[in-house]
Amino acid sequence: MMQISGLVRTSTVDYPGLLSAVIFTPGCNFDCFYCHNRLLIGRDAPLMDLETVMAFLCKRRGMVEGIVISGGEPLLQPDLSAFMQTVKGMGYHIKLDTNGSRPYLLQSIIRADLADKIAVDYKAPWTRYPEICGCRPADADAVRSSIDLLAQSTVAWEVRTTVPPQLSADDLIEMARTVRLLPAWYLQLYRRPEQFKQQDRFRIDAPGYTPSDLERLAETLRPRQPSVSVRL
Repeated sequence: MMQISGLVRTSTVDYPGLLSAVIFTPGCNFDCFYCHNRLLIGRDAPLMDLETVMAFLCKRRGMVEGIVISGGEPLLQPDLSAFMQTVKGMGYHIKLDTNGSRPYLLQSIIRADLADKIAVDYKAPWTRYPEICGCRPADADAVRSSIDLLAQSTVAWEVRTTVPPQLSADDLIEMARTVRLLPAWYLQLYRRPEQFKQQDRFRIDAPGYTPSDLERLAETLRPRQPSVSVRL
């Protein structure tokens, strides 16, 4: 059964251009130190009644246009495809947020035409994935494969990088250089999470980039990735 940990009933920003609802799934195979959804990634993640969520979706048809499925990592859910098919059959546009770690499952979603838009996280230079994502192995090759799959598909997609203080300009230049040309790459402002591991406090409390800093970084990256921009 599809597991759901949270529901934002109305959002104007998570699915650009569409009034949407956001569904959060529990569990994640990464453990990024700056994660803002830390309650969702452990074994004690809260769970919502699926029937309640489905009743909401039925009621809001015609008013809410899009559904964003986020997490956690949605592709850990064994019933994700069936859930997406049901929601799509209700007339909703679906945006899927993923960390890109399960390309074989992502490929099945793409082939079944279940997602209208896909956003994949590009966390760090490939060699720094275990450090930034907080787990070994953090399979950077899998993320690269997911990006390649999306590039070969017809689905609308984008790449997102939250820029914590530990990513340098050189890191971002390497990221821009070692990935194919992206249709849209968003640098996202790091914000200190409310919950974090105590051993990560020194990283959490490091001074972050300002919006102006991110704009300058984006300008530096544009010769290699013209589609890069800042999302605050």
